Amino acid sequence: MIKSLTLALSAAVLVAAAGCGGTRKTSINPAYETEVVEAEGMAPVVDGNLEGARKTALGEAMKNALGLVVGVYVSQDALVSKSILIDESITSQTEGYIEKYETLKEWRDGEFYKTRIRAHVRKEDLAAKLRTLETEPQKLGNPVVGFDIKESVDSKPQQTNYAELEIKNKFSEAGFITGEKDKADIVIKGEAQTSFNTREGLGGFVSYRAGISISGVKQGSLQTLASVQESAGGIDLNDIAAARASLINAAKKAAEPLKEKVLAALREKSIVRLNLANVKTMNDLSDFTKLLRNIPAVRASWVRGFSGGAAVLDVAMHKGGAADLSQLLMKNSKRPVKINRTSSYDLDAELQ
Repeated sequence: MIKSLTLALSAAVLVAAAGCGGTRKTSINPAYETEVVEAEGMAPVVDGNLEGARKTALGEAMKNALGLVVGVYVSQDALVSKSILIDESITSQTEGYIEKYETLKEWRDGEFYKTRIRAHVRKEDLAAKLRTLETEPQKLGNPVVGFDIKESVDSKPQQTNYAELEIKNKFSEAGFITGEKDKADIVIKGEAQTSFNTREGLGGFVSYRAGISISGVKQGSLQTLASVQESAGGIDLNDIAAARASLINAAKKAAEPLKEKVLAALREKSIVRLNLANVKTMNDLSDFTKLLRNIPAVRASWVRGFSGGAAVLDVAMHKGGAADLSQLLMKNSKRPVKINRTSSYDLDAELQ
């Protein structure tokens, strides 16, 4: 099953232009939109059962048709990480996503039966299902998270990053994209300090005690999303190992609550910083803000500053980030907007 999905998705890269590009058509049901693709399926002829092979080949062709569309709308990383889930949840349920199909050709090729079809795939239904497979960070704008956590042992700054790696792993496991702090949308910053505790009564072992204080801060707006303070001890055979253990243990205690607080803040405060250029008059800005607030996905908006033909606005979204807002602005016909740059929570645009 997974092998057939992988083949179909790999083929999507090669035939997407022919299979999906320019083939979007109105559905039989006008409430839906379809993508029209061509795909092949094949099945072995076992014990001369031609009819059974024919049915199996048709089913494989339908699965491959869905695989083509999935391959276009889902990133390669998502395909790799969710291949089994996509196969079980989507390509195995062709009747739910293929509105109609026609058989273009079917033939026996040696010990195999092959079928080629043209299928009308209900894109909206498929996209809705794909969204349910997204991680929570993806649903909240898919921000890139960077890290800047300083470490010290016995009041002496260190070049180590034990605590930072522990926090980073927790955010990666939750589905966050991690990257360089200077290019990140959110930076986890703070300090992790540890000091000698005791070696009394430990049978030759050494004890260190660490404290960590970290915050998740949005780049650009410098809005603090969440803060956590934790402490923990570490015991090992020597000072260096005990200090390392204490830093790691403190980071482990802080990582989960910080991750949850950041997710909660993003759910409640999905705010996009919109830098808008070519704003000639206050009337232009007023008209634009009215238009912005009439977009259903926008919860609220307010102007942070306006001078020299440039305005800075904070836009609170019900869901999503700057990429979602940029698409909505580009679709607006009343007041054309050119998008110059987009990150997860920052958007540079100009009025046309």
